[in-house]
Amino acid sequence: MCIATIPYFKEIIIMAFSCEFCGLKSTEIKQGGGISEKGTKITFKVDCAEDLNRDVFKSDTTNFEIPELELELAPGTLGSVYTTVEGLIEKIHEHLTKVNPFGSGDSDGNEKLLSFLRKLDALREGKTSFTFILDDPLSNCFI
Repeated sequence: MCIATIPYFKEIIIMAFSCEFCGLKSTEIKQGGGISEKGTKITFKVDCAEDLNRDVFKSDTTNFEIPELELELAPGTLGSVYTTVEGLIEKIHEHLTKVNPFGSGDSDGNEKLLSFLRKLDALREGKTSFTFILDDPLSNCFI
């Protein structure tokens, strides 16, 4: 466990676990400090590949949106994450391919899902500009 302070934001607690016996790895991030009086809504326009390298903290109370894809993640989805814009899109892509039952087996040819994943890839590679929105009533999000 360690406490990290994000400049102009607040403290976060990073907890990591790795089992030497079975190889299981786990990471969890929690917000530190008190609860803010007001919520935070951050709208960030990603126009170039350089914008994908911006650091992002998305807490488990944050609503996340990419309006161009009609993508919305409710609070609690993916838990708390400290990564980059590109890293968050990668986590969403990974989650949809590994956890979603409609992407494998008899449903492997689901063209709607495959098309959506291709669009996510285009965003992650910086080929398409998009709007990145974090909306948190407890003000535990940061870009």
